[in-house]
Amino acid sequence: MMGKQVRIVLVEDDVIQRSLLASWLKTEGYHVSAFGNGLDARNYLSDHWADLMIFDWDLPGIGGDRLLTWVRGRASPSVPVIFQTIHSNEEDIVRILDTGADDFLVKPFDRRVLLARIRALLRRSRASANESRQMIVGRHLLDRTNLSIVADGIAHALGTKEFELLWHLASHLGTVVQRQDLHSVVWGWDGGATSRSVDMYVSRLRASLRSIGMEWSIQSVYAKGYRLHVSECRQDVADELTDESV
Repeated sequence: MMGKQVRIVLVEDDVIQRSLLASWLKTEGYHVSAFGNGLDARNYLSDHWADLMIFDWDLPGIGGDRLLTWVRGRASPSVPVIFQTIHSNEEDIVRILDTGADDFLVKPFDRRVLLARIRALLRRSRASANESRQMIVGRHLLDRTNLSIVADGIAHALGTKEFELLWHLASHLGTVVQRQDLHSVVWGWDGGATSRSVDMYVSRLRASLRSIGMEWSIQSVYAKGYRLHVSECRQDVADELTDESV
């Protein structure tokens, strides 16, 4: 049984460069979703999540800067993002980092450098996730130490697996999380499409949320997985971004 596979979203409009980078990443065992323009990537990320993203700065559809702004405006803004760019002057680099990028690489770059940067960002991201013990979602607090939801000053305890499911769904609020991914996060391995463990615990979690009067819903997305909807949260920044072609 294998552990959770790291998911990387790659956005690069040059076909040859995109194919080369994807092959490097797949050889290292990463799961890669590659796109040639910003709009396709944004549409994918509306219903999926990633552990790390690699964007080109100059993209058709939506530029890399606007795509990153959209990513950072969602409920889980901490996903590591690397920009690859031909821009090498100091002002451009500052602009890339100020937009919210975690790292950048100036083209052309070495395969070993890219992979080392990815490993470093993933280590940092995991360390940060492990240190995080509380999460504010709407008007409520998720407390990982006590496995509880704090609503109106009252703590409501959940079972361990129910809480971990809720924590992961809340970490990707408004995004569809695949059933296999939830299984991997909570049980430590990919249960496969036939496992019904996640469905059973989601059902229990829904009942727990109802019992404490939470106006949160866990929506089933056919053939994909589940998505947490929290009515008091502003989830979709995409409405503020008009689709433009460049």
